[in-house]
Amino acid sequence: MLQRFEQSLLRQPLIAPHDTVLCAVSGGADSVALLLLLYRLSGVFPFVLHVAHLNHCLRPESTADAEFVADLCARLQVPLSLEVVDVAALAAERREGVEAAGRFARRRFFAQVAQELGCTSVALAHHADDQAETILFRLLRGTGVGGLAGMLPRQGVYIRPLLPFRGAELRDWLTVQGQGWREDASNADLAYSRNRIRHQILPELQQFNPTISDALRRLGAQVALEEADWQQRVDAFLDAEICDTADGLDVSIPALLKESPALRRRVLRGLLVRVRGDLMRIDAGHLDQLDGLLIAPRPQAQLALPGLWVARRYDRLLVAVSPPELFEYSLLIPEPGVYALPTGIWLRLEIVSHATVSDDATVAFFAAAAIPFPLIVRSPRPGDRFKPAGMDGHKRLKDYFIDARIDHETRRRTPLVLSGERLLWVAGQRRCAGDLPQAGAPVLKMSLESPKDGEERLLDR
Repeated sequence: MLQRFEQSLLRQPLIAPHDTVLCAVSGGADSVALLLLLYRLSGVFPFVLHVAHLNHCLRPESTADAEFVADLCARLQVPLSLEVVDVAALAAERREGVEAAGRFARRRFFAQVAQELGCTSVALAHHADDQAETILFRLLRGTGVGGLAGMLPRQGVYIRPLLPFRGAELRDWLTVQGQGWREDASNADLAYSRNRIRHQILPELQQFNPTISDALRRLGAQVALEEADWQQRVDAFLDAEICDTADGLDVSIPALLKESPALRRRVLRGLLVRVRGDLMRIDAGHLDQLDGLLIAPRPQAQLALPGLWVARRYDRLLVAVSPPELFEYSLLIPEPGVYALPTGIWLRLEIVSHATVSDDATVAFFAAAAIPFPLIVRSPRPGDRFKPAGMDGHKRLKDYFIDARIDHETRRRTPLVLSGERLLWVAGQRRCAGDLPQAGAPVLKMSLESPKDGEERLLDR
């Protein structure tokens, strides 16, 4: 057993020389076997071993489980980090089931300990039977193809060295070693979906195929190989096509639509992962909605997905954890100066001797005598109209934005400069007609600026 375990670790490889490995130990047979195997291997292979145990406070035996793990670690002289969390209360606080809350609590605890100790890996005790159950569980929930890969030997900092081993052989090995373990009575509680799969669904499927567990594991292994190849293509696409935004990421819709449906769907999954970090509560139906957004006739539309905000803005797809923060504001401009706007940019107004010829849309010039102070700068409102320079008649601001293919977020962030009720400048976009500077007369120069590093974003009075 130890030789097979060592070969499995080194073939992946899951542990490198001089790593610090955090072993998650519940006290059950699987995690105790993992601890003993790592402990035996650490005597011949140079890595540092540390144990973490989380008391979930879900069973009367929880304290005894923690004491068992503490005694085992003391006997092996392996350092232990112990944490107590009321998972039932956490589930109520997070408004989710105790299974999900327990997983959250464990991962949070493991991440904290791993960071404090500088651990390179967190070893989990999932084995081959768990893998088969995971694949079936995901299949029953309607997973995409990638979900059929099951649990990977390494996912980020987490490693699963026991995936090649069956649960029964781990228990047999512990018995031979004379090592006991704790039995968790909740593993037989059919209120948990995992237990129903283990005790009801898999035994029923074995009536049709006695080796269904092996078949599911082989399926997972094959899908994992293929998904690794797909992932390289996904990463190459995203690295080439995505752009960072102030709120998240965006990607070219035409570039997405050039790809095959199979790659495009995987790219969309990869995009969500890069923004949120995981695909928890994201299912195939959500990906169908997301793919449909790319070909929808409306040039601007948006979706609210679990923990994500996704929007189509003409030929770009925007993904963020939450919608961009948009401000409604109105500021009085009593005199020339520099004014910080709530959107994070500055509006500068100054009297200059002459206007310069430029295609820069962030600058506009007006006859100073025609534009008396105070002025108003504010966010756009429904019904705004103006007379664009170079055009006959007035135009609704909304129609101008549509014709110019300006997305909703940019529209809401665009400052409007007004004299009374008259719109002078759609800042950064278009000035109104009239009020042109005259030769030899003072000129009112308006410009948008980004604050320079170290400058305070305060109104310049």
